[in-house]
Amino acid sequence: MEENKNTTAKHSPKYYIKDIDNRLATLEGHIKGIRQMVSEGKGCEEILLQLYAVNGSLKKLSKKVLSEHLNSCVKESIERGETKTLQSFNDILEKYI
Repeated sequence: MEENKNTTAKHSPKYYIKDIDNRLATLEGHIKGIRQMVSEGKGCEEILLQLYAVNGSLKKLSKKVLSEHLNSCVKESIERGETKTLQSFNDILEKYI
């Protein structure tokens, strides 16, 4: 698994990596805000609404990373004849579907 992360980072455009990092930082801030809401005793409906927003952001981020992985790592591996990569991608994809 670690090998795939290094491969992705090596050939992913810098703007893609920066975008992912920005999205993660935003999510991190959002989670911290939700923790603060909980500690301040905010209403369940407010907290649930914020959790829903975080969930949506995570889904969008996951789709973006899956797409980049498919269009770069998986594509390049298949072009090199490494068909095991396709099975590995399918295994990951099944977790999201």
